[in-house]
Amino acid sequence: MGLLCIYVPEEVISAAGVLPWRITGSWEESTTQASFYRPEMTCRYCSHVLESVLAGDLDFLDGVATTQVDDDFKRLWDVLKYINKPPFQHIMYLPHTISKNTLGMWHRSVGEFIQAMEKFAGVTIKDDDILKQIEIYNQMRDLLHRVYQMRKNQTPPLTGSEVLSLTTAARIMPKEEFNLEVESLLPYLETRKPEMNNNKPRLLLCGEFLDNPDYVQIVEDAGAMVVMDELDTGSKYFTGMVDSSKDDPLGQLADRYMNRPGLSRMGDWHSQANQIIAWVKEYDVQGVVELRQLYSLPLDYRSFYLSKILEEVGIPYLSINREYHPSHMGMLSTRVEAFVEMIQ
Repeated sequence: MGLLCIYVPEEVISAAGVLPWRITGSWEESTTQASFYRPEMTCRYCSHVLESVLAGDLDFLDGVATTQVDDDFKRLWDVLKYINKPPFQHIMYLPHTISKNTLGMWHRSVGEFIQAMEKFAGVTIKDDDILKQIEIYNQMRDLLHRVYQMRKNQTPPLTGSEVLSLTTAARIMPKEEFNLEVESLLPYLETRKPEMNNNKPRLLLCGEFLDNPDYVQIVEDAGAMVVMDELDTGSKYFTGMVDSSKDDPLGQLADRYMNRPGLSRMGDWHSQANQIIAWVKEYDVQGVVELRQLYSLPLDYRSFYLSKILEEVGIPYLSINREYHPSHMGMLSTRVEAFVEMIQ
């Protein structure tokens, strides 16, 4: 089951005996086929995903699930529904502000998704099935949290690009297998001494739909250490546990996907900024670099607010546009290098 965002409850998919798979779009420069359906000046992630679908690169998927993150995602879902690729498509309601009514609609949407997955997989999903997956996924989140705690070290055992590779693996592997692999990896990481200058500035990296480690590598090659991130492909994916001690596992599962720290929903910039500031203090960060994907409007709007708030608390902040696919690397490198020199 291909996933386009971090709001779809993966535990439901796993409880149906289906493998959740975070979709990566084409990293090729051209999106010729997708341009027949989508204007050029729209979310580049959505366009590159559609290009991969039309090219047959994602034919192994049996279905796709998403939420209406923004209008671009709705338009992508419209096209997938129209061309009927993959064979199963489901879109969930996503509240952009939190209230009793919107949370009620979200809980209802989770229930509808369970019914859709039952029909798709030909199974009945019971509360015990959900509880079992909650336990497995909570273990995965705890393991990744332990890895991220190591990033507080003066010299982290993993580079930022290596961490992104690890969280990417979490999005596409069976969670039981991933948990076993990370458990065996932790003792090695606790003693690993990478060849890294620990006098480099410590940075927090922001962005969305950033799934190519080359972009993280640009920041690190500019003379910095990426020790924390505010990425939907990183910290925002696994932060926040599901409370399995209550009698309502489905309700607790639904709440977890709405109540994670720092989620980039419209109308909640204040809590996002506060979460970034908290992580800056916790991980001893000297500056924040935001790599905003072209035409990802929620982050474009947020950058003005974030710039003002971070300036008020004395946190250096750089926000620059990037393509989804690797592009204009020289220009990005120059701007990040200048930012790192300013911090030094």
